Amino acid sequence: MSNIKIDNQVNRSKVAYPIIFLSLAIAITVIYHQVFLPRSTNLDTLLFYTTLAFITFTLVVLFQRFVNDPSFHIPLSIGWGLVFLASVEKLNAEMLNTINFENENFFTAMIAFGFALSAIGFYKWTQHMWKQEQYREQQHRVIQLYNSLMTHDAGNDLQAVLGYIEAALMTPEGCSPKTIKLLEAAEAATLRMAGLIKAFKPDEFESEQALVPLLQSIALQAEKVDLQLKTKFYAQPGTENLKVAGATLLQIALTNLLRNTAKHSGNSPIAEITIFRNNENLVITISDRGPGIPEGLIGSIFERGGSNEEHGLGLYLTKQIIVACSGTIEFVETPIGATFRIVLPIAG
Repeated sequence: MSNIKIDNQVNRSKVAYPIIFLSLAIAITVIYHQVFLPRSTNLDTLLFYTTLAFITFTLVVLFQRFVNDPSFHIPLSIGWGLVFLASVEKLNAEMLNTINFENENFFTAMIAFGFALSAIGFYKWTQHMWKQEQYREQQHRVIQLYNSLMTHDAGNDLQAVLGYIEAALMTPEGCSPKTIKLLEAAEAATLRMAGLIKAFKPDEFESEQALVPLLQSIALQAEKVDLQLKTKFYAQPGTENLKVAGATLLQIALTNLLRNTAKHSGNSPIAEITIFRNNENLVITISDRGPGIPEGLIGSIFERGGSNEEHGLGLYLTKQIIVACSGTIEFVETPIGATFRIVLPIAG
């Protein structure tokens, strides 16, 4: 809460800078025109200082809007603000022909000081941006390292586990039917995890794949992993060969939705999956017959930490993946259970 208050105070102070400078400029102009009468004018000089005043005030507004750190936006705003006020004063002095040696030097010094102050702020800002870029590059290298470790070491370990499970299934003597089913579920879960690790490979996001067979495979695998889950699948005729981008990542998102159905839809969960074409998009609906999502959580189920632990991170990641694939996902309120509608552009 204290951080929010500090942020609000910073935002209020940032908004005040352009208002203060504009108010001072208006006051200076009114005073000049009340005290002095218009005289001869130099149009070139007037145009120059009008342009300078406009540019510097625009810079004050831009830095106020986009630079957040006070150590940057304060010198930038004050520096450009001083140049703006000096330009307004010089403009009025030229317009009313009140310029003399003393105020000419004052305007020049004020403009020079404003440029110097804004240069200091700009230097600090560029140094900060450079450090941020260095930090991002370092984080990128760390992520690449973790990616390599996951795709290589964890992938190898999963392949070993999968080999043991397959060996056990090839020699089922002495195993009860229930043990066989559990081994098959473990095999399906391992394959699903291997698919997740595969998604971390850089070239996998660009992969295109037919959505209908992909979703059929995901549904079959989900039934093997969650023994109680049953799926009902319907695809509109003509959609069987239509492809979407980012198929490997989409597999994770769609698996998350089916996992939620298996976890939150009672003892005999049923997931109903439909796919149909709508213009240049494929529309997927995934529905269950469970208790649904509490009304108070509906508005935040796709936010990170915005819902309870039962739905939070899985649905957040699901949405991020689908958005990354240029798609959308929404929760559709129905009398029974929960329904999610996904819209994905057809590739090619």
